[in-house]
Amino acid sequence: MRATTGFGAWNRAVTDRVFNRTYTVGHIRAVEYWIDRQIAGGDRLLEFGCGCRFFLSRILQQRFTEVHATDVEEATPPEGVTFRRCTTDRVPFPDDFFDVIVIRSVVEHLPDPTQTFRELARVLRPGGTIVFNLPNRWDYVSVAAAAAGRFKHAALRFTKDSTWKDFPVFYRANTRRAFRRVAADAGLTIEIFRPLPSEPSYLAGFAPLYIIGTLYQFVISFLALDFLQPAFLVRVVKSPRQADSRG
Repeated sequence: MRATTGFGAWNRAVTDRVFNRTYTVGHIRAVEYWIDRQIAGGDRLLEFGCGCRFFLSRILQQRFTEVHATDVEEATPPEGVTFRRCTTDRVPFPDDFFDVIVIRSVVEHLPDPTQTFRELARVLRPGGTIVFNLPNRWDYVSVAAAAAGRFKHAALRFTKDSTWKDFPVFYRANTRRAFRRVAADAGLTIEIFRPLPSEPSYLAGFAPLYIIGTLYQFVISFLALDFLQPAFLVRVVKSPRQADSRG
């Protein structure tokens, strides 16, 4: 929690002023808003990597007959959501089961994204969609996180939140080219792959760096340097022909 006196108060006042004059919403809220806008509804929804808060399940719950969620750790779901524990290479549901799968800030943590997306494609019905955000491997935050290795957890607790719970990062599908290979292997077609400019929230602990990060974001957006953007928003669809080939 940020201090409210001295340097902490000044730092917060400056970063809040820059944010309010530059950004409409923060990064995670933008991701949730975009995913929300992509999905009309259907019979069955899966939130893959729901964590303990089930953010996307809660947002989309009223649009589906059944809402399921899964994660590698145990969690207590909200009313109306069915939870099952999974692994990153096994999703415990039948073939062609879900209309829509949603994912938020998970793909960077997958040790074998090719196998994970094969499993997700297996449980997705023909014509179904997977909608998610994809933190960019070449964003400076991702580069620093990968370089920090086992020290990343301590750094995040110090700079962001003393209660921060962190997971290892791999970034093995977190570029346009890398994810294109993963999608093709799983029989998924990319419908949307667009950059998501974002505020430099990881630099908010020191206002001068936050201002530099804001200017950097403006420059890469103005010059259309999408390969340096913080993240991408992605929607893929399962081809009906994949189910036909299995039959």
